Amino acid sequence: MSTHPAPAVAPDGAPLPALRAQTAGVPDAARRELTDGLRLLRQLALDPDWRHPTFADLVCEHGRWYPPAPWPAEQEWTHTPGRCFEAAHTWADRAGWTYVEGYALVPGTWPLATIEHAWCLTDTGAVADPALPDGLATAYLGVPLTDAFRRGRPAGHDAVLTHGSNLTLGPNTAVLRTGLPPHALEDPP
Repeated sequence: MSTHPAPAVAPDGAPLPALRAQTAGVPDAARRELTDGLRLLRQLALDPDWRHPTFADLVCEHGRWYPPAPWPAEQEWTHTPGRCFEAAHTWADRAGWTYVEGYALVPGTWPLATIEHAWCLTDTGAVADPALPDGLATAYLGVPLTDAFRRGRPAGHDAVLTHGSNLTLGPNTAVLRTGLPPHALEDPP
């Protein structure tokens, strides 16, 4: 029996962009459920001719898997559900952590357990999620961004790549249209 997952395929039979194999610590069931959610989200293409027709496509191509981790004990914080983008920016600035945008798997979330989300990575590469209480998310798949790229986000946006908390602003269509610039991706710690 093979231990390698079958290639990800969209509902129309087209292959999903390659998801990075690095999945250490991410439970197989959570990885499968999050990937299934991305298949559904990829159907919401803004423009099929863009480099990344959806935010899900961008995350499938550039995202990295992260297992959940408890909030760092040395950092006092009250989690702020619903304000993940703002909170992740705050902690990236305050603690010098890496800002990440992507998806978290939050079982029991309706209508889909795969939610757009932002979090940070500590200096050791562990997830530090300032929005969701420990144990709520079971897997993360996201794009770690450099500070320079993060700080250049569109005016008025709390998110860098996706809609963020203000759905009337829309995603960063320049990045979806042409792709991430080379200076956008942070090397993992």
